[in-house]
Amino acid sequence: MTAGVSVGASTNQAQDDDVADAVVQSGEVYWQGQFLQFSAGEANASNVWSVRQVEDGEVGNLVTELLLDGTGSAVFATTNLDGQYVVVNADGEPVTFENGEAQTVGSVSEASFEVTPQTLNATFDSATAENAGPDARSDLQLQSNRAGYGFYLFSEQLSASELADVFQNVEVRDGEAVATRNASDDDVFEANFSGVEPGTYDVTVVPADGVARDTATITVSEPVEGTAGLANATVIEQRGDVARFNVTFDGVERARVQLGSREVSYLSRFTVVDADGDGEATVEVNTFRAGLSENASGVSVVGEDEMGDDFRMVTEPISGPFDAATYPIVVSVGATRTAVGSLTLNERSTEGVQIWTAPDRANVSSVSRLTEVAAQDDTIGFQDWAIVQIETSGLSGYVQNLSDLNNESTGLSMTLTNLGGQNVQPTEVSLDQGEFFVDETGDRYFLVLDSNALEQGVPYEANFTVSGANPYVEAGNGTSYVTNFTVVERNASFDEPVEVPASSDATISGSSTAAPGTELTIEASNTADAPFLKRGTATVEEDGTWEVSLDFSDVAEGTNFTVTIDDPEANATGTVVAAEGQAGAQAETTTPEETTTAPETTPADEGEASDEGDEDDEAEDGAADADEETTPEEEAGADEEETTEETTTEETTTTTPCWRPDCWRSGGADSRRLDGADRQRFDGTAPNRPPSRYATTPGDL
Repeated sequence: MTAGVSVGASTNQAQDDDVADAVVQSGEVYWQGQFLQFSAGEANASNVWSVRQVEDGEVGNLVTELLLDGTGSAVFATTNLDGQYVVVNADGEPVTFENGEAQTVGSVSEASFEVTPQTLNATFDSATAENAGPDARSDLQLQSNRAGYGFYLFSEQLSASELADVFQNVEVRDGEAVATRNASDDDVFEANFSGVEPGTYDVTVVPADGVARDTATITVSEPVEGTAGLANATVIEQRGDVARFNVTFDGVERARVQLGSREVSYLSRFTVVDADGDGEATVEVNTFRAGLSENASGVSVVGEDEMGDDFRMVTEPISGPFDAATYPIVVSVGATRTAVGSLTLNERSTEGVQIWTAPDRANVSSVSRLTEVAAQDDTIGFQDWAIVQIETSGLSGYVQNLSDLNNESTGLSMTLTNLGGQNVQPTEVSLDQGEFFVDETGDRYFLVLDSNALEQGVPYEANFTVSGANPYVEAGNGTSYVTNFTVVERNASFDEPVEVPASSDATISGSSTAAPGTELTIEASNTADAPFLKRGTATVEEDGTWEVSLDFSDVAEGTNFTVTIDDPEANATGTVVAAEGQAGAQAETTTPEETTTAPETTPADEGEASDEGDEDDEAEDGAADADEETTPEEEAGADEEETTEETTTEETTTTTPCWRPDCWRSGGADSRRLDGADRQRFDGTAPNRPPSRYATTPGDL
């Protein structure tokens, strides 16, 4: 790139001519690329000495031979050296050195010195700068395993003098931009890009006496109006998941994003473009893949929006998935930081495995549909959907299909086993017949199976295992999560006896093994003299019960009917009974006034008549006397004692009996008129046929 700097073979120059050679010192550490000088005295002039590698504490392979000059001195390069070395004399014996002067023959450990590569990382603290105003400054940060080294700056876009104008502590020497002070292991050199033309600039840092180098890139722009922000400044996810944050735009369509920091050993920079003009762009970070390479793998922009082609990993690639840590997010417009946020990654976890089910006709083609129609249940009605749900975080970065869930390299496995029965060996069920869905937001994974392909009446076991091969699990700490379910016969039944009131909202209920949410079509019909057909839809609840409301207000009490379910098939016989509040009701009628002639009686006769009446009442039902009403005229007649014939007028009431079976059960007024045997006639065990006339005594029945 410039005179005085070479990265060729070990015999070529690798440091600036103005930099003094380092002298050989036994036990010292030197940096790859330095030139080392020593003197063995005139007595060794023109002798051939050599540099050899130290291997397992012994003198090893030859690195290079050295022809000593007339003073017994030599210089050699370390460009390609890395390790422990010794200088040996013409007899092959290790020589110790003190401040560049040969001392005596010594042991390998006494004579050896080390050559090691210098690490160097150069970045600007802001990847952008404006060419005017306070945002024109962006300092150059240098990090190295070496302290106290000089360096040069080179740029294909800026001349040496322009570099000296931009950077403090840099001047031009012999046409080169040279730092005027040495850099420490972690140092900052101030830079100001005022007056620099807009564009992208690469600045390369090269130590004055070594082969290490690194390049820092910065984009210079004119000051702009507008801003960009973060819609969700704090993002929390689990290791291995895909994290998302939204960049917002106001008056601009491009924003620069910096993700991570040197402290967490991951730092990347990239541009986000609001290509669709809606003022927002979503950035996805796959925490399983990001950082594994220098390209943009693992970081992307969703939808029609775009990520610029300037993605850059500032730090070295990491050796594995992101660790649990907080990764800073910085958003800039031009050189101005406009928003800050953070991405926090926690350790992943698995909550367990559950069994869900959904009706056979339900749409289970997506996660959103599944969550609407599925219910947790480990008893699966035949023909319904059997759903294995895995609740686990930290997988969305590398599990998108069923094959990902069975991958030895990631330590994941999913199995479904038919446990069989007595004397029947368990068999593994192929998962290829199922459909797989990923719910990244809810950290859930669904395996949906059609129970038509499963066997009824036998238990199944679902097993999800995260082994020690998983990058997020310590060796030997793998865990399996197991749950069982059974496929049962699909059926439905009615709550019996099926008795409905003659009302507009009569309820028929029952139960079913069909999945909760299954709709059952209920039909009630009668094909007799007054035929009718009632139809309604019932939904199976999570406890397996169902009920439907039908209008029986136009059906006479005592009418029998047939009630059916189409799928699964079921039927029963029902009866229409009195509506609630009418059971045992009495219909009272008043007869016209009636004149009777009573014979003369004596007080004794009246007593006898009274006794006879009591006996009649007891024959009917003694308990009913308290319910009968007595008119004022009757009370007056009871008090009078007449010895002569008299005419009395009395009102009498007759009771219309209730023929419904619930009358006597509910304690209605007419229940007293039915003895045990007669009641059976109205209890469904004998023909339900009322007598042709009103019953007033058991004999009337």
